[in-house]
Amino acid sequence: MPDTHTKDGFLIRGAEMTRLETFVDAAFAFAVTLLVVGGGDNIPGSYTEFVQAMQQVPAFAACFANIAFFWYAHYAWSRRYGLEDMRSTVLSLILIFIVLVYVYPLKAIYSGAFSFFSGGALESAFTLTSVDDLRAMFVIFGVAYSSLSLMIVLLNWHALSLAESINLSAGEKFDTVTTIHIWLSSVFIPIISILIAVLAPAQLVVVAGMFYGIFGLVIPLIVIRRDRKRQRLIPAA
Repeated sequence: MPDTHTKDGFLIRGAEMTRLETFVDAAFAFAVTLLVVGGGDNIPGSYTEFVQAMQQVPAFAACFANIAFFWYAHYAWSRRYGLEDMRSTVLSLILIFIVLVYVYPLKAIYSGAFSFFSGGALESAFTLTSVDDLRAMFVIFGVAYSSLSLMIVLLNWHALSLAESINLSAGEKFDTVTTIHIWLSSVFIPIISILIAVLAPAQLVVVAGMFYGIFGLVIPLIVIRRDRKRQRLIPAA
């Protein structure tokens, strides 16, 4: 008998790990392994090399947080809907393909960014030497973040399209729509950042990176609006 408990207002339809989820988890774990501090098997041979390796910790933490963020989004989707059809499989495979393609660029981007903004205090094998390098960094990061977010949007959209067959309640459908809205913001905010990076004058290119701070305003507003609407929806359900 499958576990049918609820979490965050959703019936847990994916309590049992599927082969798809297992593969996705393994791929994300491999991506994190590629980010390991110090460059994999390059074990520091001296105190100086050890310090240089530790200087990569901020970049590693940022990359790890990014990858874990998208992993958790897929994990939550798997638990809520328990889907393993062809479309779910294709979208999940595209998601991990993008993660694995961008894992080294992301490490280079964050490493270069921390070095750039710390004035070289945090050393990096990857350095930014010009404003054009910085523009390119923001473009690459924006494309990666937007593409990954789009996959989460499409996965949730697919689940919503199957609402009747998987018996989503009114509250579950509402929360799925809200999840799509949240992840759509994660698609479009990086695109705006890319436009700023490409079009802004040299002295304002850093605004492309600062623009991601708008997440701190947009996401809470969506969540507050969701919670208020949900309170009116649930009593009527």
